[in-house]
Amino acid sequence: MFKLLKQISINTNFKKKLLINNGFMNINGIKYYCTSNKQQDDKKKVLITTPIFYVNGPPHIGHLYTALLGDALGRWNRFIGNDTLFMTGTDEHGIKVEEAAKKNGLKTIDYCDKISNRFRELFDKADIKYDDFIRTTEPRHREAVTTMWNRLLERGYIYKGVYKGWYCTSDESFLTDDQVTEGMSPITPQNPISKKCMVSLESGHEVNWIEEENYMFKLSEFSSTIENWFEEVKPIFPTIHVNLLRHMLSQGVKDLSISRPSSRISWGIPVPNDSTQTIYVWLDALTNYLTVTGYPKVSPTSPQSYWSNTTHIIGKDIIKFHSIYWPSFLKAADYPLPKSIICHAHWTVNREKMSKSRGNVVDPFTEIDNHGLELIRYFLLKGGGLENDGDWSEHELAVRFKADLADTYGNLISRCTGKSLNPSGEWPKSVVDHSLLKLEDQNLIDHSSRLVKSVSSHYDRGDFKSGIFEIMTFLYECNLYIQSQAPWTLVPKPNRVGSDLIRLNTIIYVAIEMIRISSLLLLPIIPSSATLTLNHLSIPLEKRLNPSNFNFGYDYHHTNSLNSKIPNETLILFHKKL
Repeated sequence: MFKLLKQISINTNFKKKLLINNGFMNINGIKYYCTSNKQQDDKKKVLITTPIFYVNGPPHIGHLYTALLGDALGRWNRFIGNDTLFMTGTDEHGIKVEEAAKKNGLKTIDYCDKISNRFRELFDKADIKYDDFIRTTEPRHREAVTTMWNRLLERGYIYKGVYKGWYCTSDESFLTDDQVTEGMSPITPQNPISKKCMVSLESGHEVNWIEEENYMFKLSEFSSTIENWFEEVKPIFPTIHVNLLRHMLSQGVKDLSISRPSSRISWGIPVPNDSTQTIYVWLDALTNYLTVTGYPKVSPTSPQSYWSNTTHIIGKDIIKFHSIYWPSFLKAADYPLPKSIICHAHWTVNREKMSKSRGNVVDPFTEIDNHGLELIRYFLLKGGGLENDGDWSEHELAVRFKADLADTYGNLISRCTGKSLNPSGEWPKSVVDHSLLKLEDQNLIDHSSRLVKSVSSHYDRGDFKSGIFEIMTFLYECNLYIQSQAPWTLVPKPNRVGSDLIRLNTIIYVAIEMIRISSLLLLPIIPSSATLTLNHLSIPLEKRLNPSNFNFGYDYHHTNSLNSKIPNETLILFHKKL
């Protein structure tokens, strides 16, 4: 369990003994999130969230991609010095979960435990450095949801009424007449014959007409507020998704049913003081983002809360809930709105949609075992899209491994730290005399400065695909630099004329600096491989944090005074079954 305190100030030496993961300490089996007073004063608090993943089935490659985006953004924020809280977790309420549990012959809570643990196992296997893994079945979350409900009720935004309209059980979403059309029901083992029915225009899933007494939320009052938020704050990235949201708002926003009869849906959080109704799963699930900040004990408006700088990472299929419903709930509660919402596209397999019926759902556990974690992280973060769907392809996976990781990044490291260019194995001397730099050297150094600025901008927005593309383009240029400068012709050998140790040192120094800077930029993407490279270069831990360490001019001789030579052991960055 987790318990968040408003303030804990502890002795630094004592703190080192207690911290177990980015600011958490364990006292008597309870996890406490804590920072020193200096940390609280000096660092900007940032909350990064993935959606909590629905436990109606095991995790697939798309879930891992979303988690990797959050992990990379969390790592980047820690690198630049922000006090970062990165959360993920599982959404465990609703009728689909009950049905899945029955199908698997398990009690609902036992089924939730099983699938939630599977998500946690995947994220641990994928080196996802989450600070909090929340489950909606936890008592702390029930308290947060109940508090949120009561606040909306007290502020006059909840009333009881009769809901009449279309409802999609698969999407757990209400739809207007304009959002449904005639279609055919999907073929399933339970329903082997397709029949005519009404379906959602957005998802294609079957919808049903329902009439029942529910509690309603006055969503219609927030249409203009949300539209102004889109225009003034521009929280949605990429902006291509805003057009869809504007279209949704232009169709008219009706009040939203936020409860279900308990007789129909019992697996959820009951409405306070009315056990005949269960809180709508999306109001329940979305409130998790407040739960992890310590709500209701810590107010979202408190300086101690991480809420004021919140970034949600979501898939495009749930953009309506996060960009219209959620900010409306928050506005009604008089809480700050999220700073940004990063919306990504989906994954196909060989250009086909993933589905159980096609038998092409990609198992992330198997892929990590087959190809190695670093390659999977790299491929997903480079191949996934924020605007367009990424495509999973075993062929493309092999191509990216060879072209990017082996022939570009790995090859540059091997050439510049190997014995062929540096038989003595000594660290290159810093080039403090810039008159020794040729135009080609300076051009590469200048490119590295532009690279850091551009990649930092991409990473700040969660656009790791664009950042990786620029890094690999730069590393390819670095390989061309080595090829054009031909440093191997300058290495002293018997009977060789033209050896030039000063020029050789300059080339090796410039190239190793480019490796160091690129590896720092790759830490959020391939953390293990980038760390191994920085270890090989004997870069101390304190020089792997803070953007100031991107500057050209690192002194390898001064730092490595006790280790005057480059490590002689073979550096193995990637483990891949070919």
